[in-house]
Amino acid sequence: MEKTNAFEKIKIKNIEFKNRIVRSATNEHLGDFDGTITDDYIKVYDSLSKNDVGLLITSQLSVNKNQRADITHICVDNLKNIEKFKLLTSTVHNNGSKIIGQISYGGHRANNIQNHIAKTPSGIDNSVAMTIEDINICIQDYVSAVKILQETGFDGAQLHVAHQYLLSEFLDPFYNKRTDSYGGTIENRYRIIHELLEEIKKIINPDFLITVKLNVTSKDSNYKDFFNDQIQVCKWLEQDGVDAIEISGCDYLNFNQSTPYYLDSALKIKYEISIPIILVGGFRDINQIKKALNCGIDFVSMCRPFIAEENFIEKLKNNEKSKCINCNKCFEIFKTKHTRCVFRNDVIPQLEKNFPNT
Repeated sequence: MEKTNAFEKIKIKNIEFKNRIVRSATNEHLGDFDGTITDDYIKVYDSLSKNDVGLLITSQLSVNKNQRADITHICVDNLKNIEKFKLLTSTVHNNGSKIIGQISYGGHRANNIQNHIAKTPSGIDNSVAMTIEDINICIQDYVSAVKILQETGFDGAQLHVAHQYLLSEFLDPFYNKRTDSYGGTIENRYRIIHELLEEIKKIINPDFLITVKLNVTSKDSNYKDFFNDQIQVCKWLEQDGVDAIEISGCDYLNFNQSTPYYLDSALKIKYEISIPIILVGGFRDINQIKKALNCGIDFVSMCRPFIAEENFIEKLKNNEKSKCINCNKCFEIFKTKHTRCVFRNDVIPQLEKNFPNT
């Protein structure tokens, strides 16, 4: 028997969502090289919100233009974006959806940007180990980003603590080899997140949501205690005022996983905390979604189905499956002549402009 309807309204604090379906953060590669929002970027969110997605989480927005992980990442610290953020959020709201900005610091992935040196917890992968001053500056970068998102109409912010970006690197002993108060024990590895959440609480209003995207798997397959550490992290996140946690993993492109990915791990975490859980990974039809929701998951989150078909919600309501076949060609957009999906023929104008010779 169906206990939870994917298409019913639901609230987190005072924010009401039209349904339990989330478009997870997805890199559209649609920022300009200076980190500004483009018309093509706003068109993506206009279309998704017109197609009934309850919550849109943006592609990651860099909190520091010198530590972004992709040359097309939008930079919150670029003040040219203020009015464009307002246009983005008003567009989504006018279509009846909500929008949260995912914010990140590149970690070792910032090495992808030419002439920039990545700052990381321990200086591995050709990066530089962060000093205490670097950590304090990083925390203030996050606080400044949250302040801008709040002032420009976003419904909340999501801290990217997954997929080997900086905050997830602090939590993961594969990357964090520090011997000071930010390394070693899980308490120390969590410290930077605790400190930035304490600072964020000082500047947000009661209706602004703070969410976290979190790995439940480690880059170090030999570290058997990682998941138990992450359960403890989730308890601390709740204590530190986080409103919802999106569960993911560092192996999300693995073809051999059962779907939905990470469901068992998410349910174990759900048992330990009281704030909502969003689960991302492998959802392709309504039966998978019903399974997760009926087990106790609060929201389901998807990326690739919405790349294949922006009207995927309508297909779900008609009990149709996604076209997506998990080929991951959407992750190789520069090898596919700028087509977003093997099932679509449209070429993205902004990519043609940014990368005319690829």
